[in-house]
Amino acid sequence: MKTIVIVGGGTAGLQLAARLGKQLGQRGLANVVLVDRYRTHLWKPLLHEVATGKLEPYIHHTSFALQARRYGFRFVQGEFTSLDRDNRTLEITTSGSDGDMQATTLAYDTLVLAIGGTTQYFGVPGASEHALALDSVAGAEHARTRIVDALRRVSSRATAADRPARASVAIVGAGATGVQLAAQVRQMSRVLSQYGIHSLDPDHGTDVRLVEASGNILPGMDRRLADRTTAELRAQGIEIMLNTRVTEVRPDCLHVAGAAPIAADVTVWTAGVTVAPVLSSIGLQVTRNGRVRVGDTLQSLEDEHIYALGDCASFRPAGEQAELPTRAQVAHQQAIYLARALPRVLAGKSVAGFTFRDRGSVISLADDMALCHLLAPGAGDGWQVQGVLATLVHRVIYRRHVLSVQGFARTAAMALSQRLERLLGAGYRLD
Repeated sequence: MKTIVIVGGGTAGLQLAARLGKQLGQRGLANVVLVDRYRTHLWKPLLHEVATGKLEPYIHHTSFALQARRYGFRFVQGEFTSLDRDNRTLEITTSGSDGDMQATTLAYDTLVLAIGGTTQYFGVPGASEHALALDSVAGAEHARTRIVDALRRVSSRATAADRPARASVAIVGAGATGVQLAAQVRQMSRVLSQYGIHSLDPDHGTDVRLVEASGNILPGMDRRLADRTTAELRAQGIEIMLNTRVTEVRPDCLHVAGAAPIAADVTVWTAGVTVAPVLSSIGLQVTRNGRVRVGDTLQSLEDEHIYALGDCASFRPAGEQAELPTRAQVAHQQAIYLARALPRVLAGKSVAGFTFRDRGSVISLADDMALCHLLAPGAGDGWQVQGVLATLVHRVIYRRHVLSVQGFARTAAMALSQRLERLLGAGYRLD
């Protein structure tokens, strides 16, 4: 029986494992194995809400082991460390209870790389040491702790000195994560002030700055959406610093090219995505940021037995000047494509190439405020949507992801539980 190994249980990997498990694993047509270094999955576009306490991560966690049993695949916890393409094996490393590293070898007939991306610091001095990253739930939780601690610390100093003070949070990178995080930090500060977690002024006690090296926020997205988002952020009191290149990160400030340092009690880095170095060492063509180059069937250019999708794959559609962006929408569509294509490949049938259909973009800000640019065939430049309808679109996108890996009954139960948690709580974590 053929073995399909999927490395990475993110947006694309878990969805693909669940679909292939139902189609092939439960029917005894193939062994489907999912590998991830963590025990649970959380939809990565939600990490900015974890970082501000808007979302309780444990409510949204999906257990890989539980999903494996439900959908007919096998889960192996560990980190992908090396690949032997000649023998079609990969090595997975785990840390034992005594701290020793233990290696496991997995054989595959088809390997799917879906390991996602990690923060890229572009070699900026001090960035990896002093800036926080939202690569994981643990990283997002750490960011929240640091922001709350900063608010309390500045508040205590202000109380002791009996004079107003302002905390400062700098977010480097104005892509979707940075923009949404800025709005949530602003609202988080207001809510925590209302509940007495700190005594800074609810509206003016926290400076939130969005620092972007290019001339626009949300680069690569519809400019009308970016302009409307810019106006909304500025209305919330968020400072947007465009054409501002960070040259060094220090514990209490950012140094930028051609201007005075920017004060920052906390710095969060959301400026770029790279891929784990292991992909550059396995003999496949990669881009300068480590993404595996793939053809229109998402197979690597050197090895027909290896596929890549999501943030770790570089695919440029025919006739296009640029590769597809690292967006959840791309990963979702590629997972659906491979879930249909791989069973045909195993059966010796031909498959058509992958085609990406851009459905637009959604930016979720604070207070259930969202902005959308929706695309559809025949819609020209698309529709600009905001308010309640845009918020609904954002929720539907997330629920669609949950539905793809949990099924209808569990998705409905989770939605009810999460709704009750929001109704009964303060909207943000207060601990």
